[in-house]
Amino acid sequence: MSKIMIILLCLYSTIVCGQQYDFSAVDKFIEAHTDAYDNGVAVMVSQNGKVIYKKELGLHVDDKRLIASCSKWLSGAVILSLVDEGKLSLTDTVGKYLPIFTKYHKGNITIRQLFSHTSGFPGNSDQHYEGKPFMTLETAVDSIAAYVDMIHPAGTYFNYGGVSMQVAGRIAEVISGKSWQALFNEKIGNPCDMNANYIIMSFRNPMIAGGVRTSATDYMHFLEMIVNKGVYNNKRVLSEAAIATMLQDQTNGAAIENTPYPRNPFSPQPEKPVRYGIGNWIDVVSTDGKILETSSPGAFGTHPWQDEVHHVAGIIFTKTELKKSAQVSLEIRKMIRDILNSKS
Repeated sequence: MSKIMIILLCLYSTIVCGQQYDFSAVDKFIEAHTDAYDNGVAVMVSQNGKVIYKKELGLHVDDKRLIASCSKWLSGAVILSLVDEGKLSLTDTVGKYLPIFTKYHKGNITIRQLFSHTSGFPGNSDQHYEGKPFMTLETAVDSIAAYVDMIHPAGTYFNYGGVSMQVAGRIAEVISGKSWQALFNEKIGNPCDMNANYIIMSFRNPMIAGGVRTSATDYMHFLEMIVNKGVYNNKRVLSEAAIATMLQDQTNGAAIENTPYPRNPFSPQPEKPVRYGIGNWIDVVSTDGKILETSSPGAFGTHPWQDEVHHVAGIIFTKTELKKSAQVSLEIRKMIRDILNSKS
């Protein structure tokens, strides 16, 4: 083989396999911090749909795990698919679809507020209706209407949790005439070649905000759709307008009262409060206010993010305690972002 051919083959390998980036420092950092992930973590990063980095330590990218609040991003996409179809608007009120909320003087909450944690409900209910395994989604949401008090007027305060998204999930069922899982499969799962099941607490009362079990590979398909502005494998899943809405702050200045993610110390604005879009956090913002990255980490440590500036999707896949892994995951993201910036 000629020297020219060898050079061309090496160049092709570099472009296809993503070897134009040197992630050796990331490798070493992950290896030095495996205890934060209970010695089980898989990290995958893609750019323009091509994997540019993969690291597996005690866990594989095709293994399936519960992903807790990473589910919120998936659920937000389902709601936005119904917006795309004109079946609902984010400004629609709960009372329009669920009259029982009007009966209990809670019908003025909007879909936007349900999915940006600004509904006026507490994040989670004392009665745990959003996770009752022996209820249906319908009876759980009816119980929320009747027995869960609003603690603030809608739109005024941010309280992170699952109650509001459970209500939105029921609205989606009413509009579509389908179960939540069937609707997810139709609108997001199947188009994104993604196997993801809302198995907690049950298929009858799926936890819209935190019940999914899936793999890193499957979730990456979803993230690549986000980065590609709603298109996966040459098929449009969500409109560009839906993606833009998803990735923008939807909290409308609500005061942050209860959040697991007050600030990101590895953002260019580390003191700026982290705000929320539809199912994902606006957590890396430039000094001039441009949104650089958004994410949706879960309580079991899995941490997906998207970087539309570099056309990058990434996931840190694990099952551990969030308090052990959160800072480490954010630092891994910063290291990757710095490497990408160095080549820009």
